Amino acid sequence: MQTLYAPAGRKNQTELLKEYELIRSNQQTTSLLNGIPMPILILNKDRQMVFGNKAFLDLMKINKLDHFLGMRFGEIIVCPSSIKGTDGCGTSQKCSSCGVLKSILNCIENGNGSEEITMRDSESTVLNLKVTSEIVNLDGTEFILFSMKDISSEKKKLLLERIFYHDILNSAHNISSMSELILSEEIQDSKDEYMSMLMKSTSDLIDEINTHRLLANGNNNEYISQPALINSFILYKELKTEFESLSDGSIAISLDKRSENFSFTTDRVLIRRVITNMIKNAIEAERHQGKITIGLMALHDNGAMLWVHNSACMSEEVQRQVFNRSFSTKSPDRGLGTYSMKILTEKFMKGKISFTSTPSNGTTFILELPDISLR
Repeated sequence: MQTLYAPAGRKNQTELLKEYELIRSNQQTTSLLNGIPMPILILNKDRQMVFGNKAFLDLMKINKLDHFLGMRFGEIIVCPSSIKGTDGCGTSQKCSSCGVLKSILNCIENGNGSEEITMRDSESTVLNLKVTSEIVNLDGTEFILFSMKDISSEKKKLLLERIFYHDILNSAHNISSMSELILSEEIQDSKDEYMSMLMKSTSDLIDEINTHRLLANGNNNEYISQPALINSFILYKELKTEFESLSDGSIAISLDKRSENFSFTTDRVLIRRVITNMIKNAIEAERHQGKITIGLMALHDNGAMLWVHNSACMSEEVQRQVFNRSFSTKSPDRGLGTYSMKILTEKFMKGKISFTSTPSNGTTFILELPDISLR
């Protein structure tokens, strides 16, 4: 059977039951696997499940293996790509980017394979997992021992450290540059203006530190909101001035013609952090040289909708992962703000963040916020 990635072919039911009985009859092995708190599967060389330990059953919220016997991993977790291939999981075009499959195929070829993946545990929870595949021999038959280690906590810690140092260094460089300008003789006539900018940058740095502490703790019950009345056009002008001055004219920021002049109440620190990351991502997508559009519109419930647009389009693979906690593309700092954007918007401001990205219309990140003065 022709496939678009991994080989096709499966064991029939008689062969599967024989493999299953071979493992089940080895009570020492099954007891050992069930005693390990890490989810573990035993697969045959056709990538079919012939055993799953108790931790795996608990993770998948299932009681018995019977229904899943002979299924491949993507079919067990109902991966959309698993129904598009000619022979299920592993045989569609999109399967080529699957970390689970890469781990298993590397194991079949080289004896072992390890990859990091993300897997949705619920509507709001994404697990970061390290999957490892190793060849094991049971009574003369080779199987694949497939294990999943939850590395969500360490990935979150690493990500927040990257975000923290990246953003803090940017703010510190801005403060350093303005300090040098103030000390020089070239801008004596504008010294007061630059002093005001320096004080604002210092205040922003403090806000950055407090926001990172908020993300690291992740407890919105302990957060004390700082509501402020914000005018849409004043906010736009502040953002335009800040980013165009930092880009030395290589980035042009304009106001979407559909924008409205209105005021609403929200947390000033958090909204600036989210919009700042939206603009930074747009600037990076434009390779620091292009046009960014900002739009602001009042919602019927007195809330606000804000959006940031750039002309570049994200690939489908990037779009599927853009809000994932561990997601990054070309470099460790690229796209790191998207996770914090989602958390700050949905968990702390009770709003909604989304995006659209097409070759014809470019990419737009959309922020919808309630007016907190009404709560």
